[in-house]
Amino acid sequence: MTKGLMKQVLLFLSITLSSLAGAQTLPPPPAMANLAQKSLIDEFIKVSHYREALINYAKDYIELKMFDYSVDPPKELLTEEQAIKIIENFDFDAFKVSLYSSLSFISDANLKQLIKFHKSIGGQLSKNDSILLMNSTIDLNIKNQIDYAIENIKK
Repeated sequence: MTKGLMKQVLLFLSITLSSLAGAQTLPPPPAMANLAQKSLIDEFIKVSHYREALINYAKDYIELKMFDYSVDPPKELLTEEQAIKIIENFDFDAFKVSLYSSLSFISDANLKQLIKFHKSIGGQLSKNDSILLMNSTIDLNIKNQIDYAIENIKK
């Protein structure tokens, strides 16, 4: 191969590769609720007793993590006092960012319908607020927050 031909091939490859790299699209930014949606989501959280239901969900998850059942007898990994402390220190206001993001995919009209529904039943969908609107992001975020708290309380 001559020097001139090699330069042309390298130039062609570099232009092709740079155009391919530039053509890659960035992932869309995470969804975030606008002010109107935040207001509706806040009202939904209030009328549906969402905070209480989410904390009950966290309690159930902590109970699953309290013992290692793979050994006989089961080994205690977390004391009752540690579990209570984790729930007492749960920062629901910080968790709201995740809720705003996840619930922002619900249209304003549907959020209004959810609010109307929860108001019509007095806000309690189930005894002891044990049922809540959930998606995989909320589930993962609550479990990650609880796992992080468990790791930190063991230190």
